[in-house]
Amino acid sequence: MDAAAAPTVADRIERELERLILTGEYPPGAHINENALATRLGVSRAPVREACRLLQRAGLVRIVPNQGAYVHALSLPEIVELFDVRACLGRLAGQQAAASIERSGRQELHALIAAMDAASSAADAERYIDLNITFHATLYAATGNGRLALLDAQMGKELRIYRRYGLEFGGGLAMSNSEHRALLAAIERGDCDAAGAQLEKHIQNGRDRFIRAMSATGKLVLKDVRAIKSSRKRA
Repeated sequence: MDAAAAPTVADRIERELERLILTGEYPPGAHINENALATRLGVSRAPVREACRLLQRAGLVRIVPNQGAYVHALSLPEIVELFDVRACLGRLAGQQAAASIERSGRQELHALIAAMDAASSAADAERYIDLNITFHATLYAATGNGRLALLDAQMGKELRIYRRYGLEFGGGLAMSNSEHRALLAAIERGDCDAAGAQLEKHIQNGRDRFIRAMSATGKLVLKDVRAIKSSRKRA
């Protein structure tokens, strides 16, 4: 392996800290104790500090001067904004995937949908979420648009902690996978417009499922949702 391409200790710590954040072990707003994490991972504080800086650029960590690093906690409007931007880019991704996907890509998407059906039937949300991430990554890879795939992956990481609420709530797993099947059907027909519309709507539905789940579980106040809708109408 080229020494220049070899992962550094900070790279390894970055991946591990990202995993801890995305799996919810470090929830939004949590303080990242550099000393404790360094001891846990058997390293000095320096690579932990560097990993925090790298994840700050990725939008997962917030560094407060003289206080330390925290898992970035998004506000409800910020979460909705991310969903909305992702939905708009999803329309382009659906169109491009329908135009360029190969047979192997279609087969992989079919297999992932079947696996997600099994996870949904078993009420295994963690398994479903992992498969769902792979499904979307496979779909975006099929577009042949690397920049689009990178943008979606970045936004997906910022939203991952929050999206699980919508997926786990009120039959969200089965509903989400039904939308995957409709999307794949449009892609297989080569209907670019329909595939783009299906993926955009799928992401918008995920946003709405998240808001309903947060409202029903008391994790957000309904008036906040009304305020967002009202501000959109005025705009």
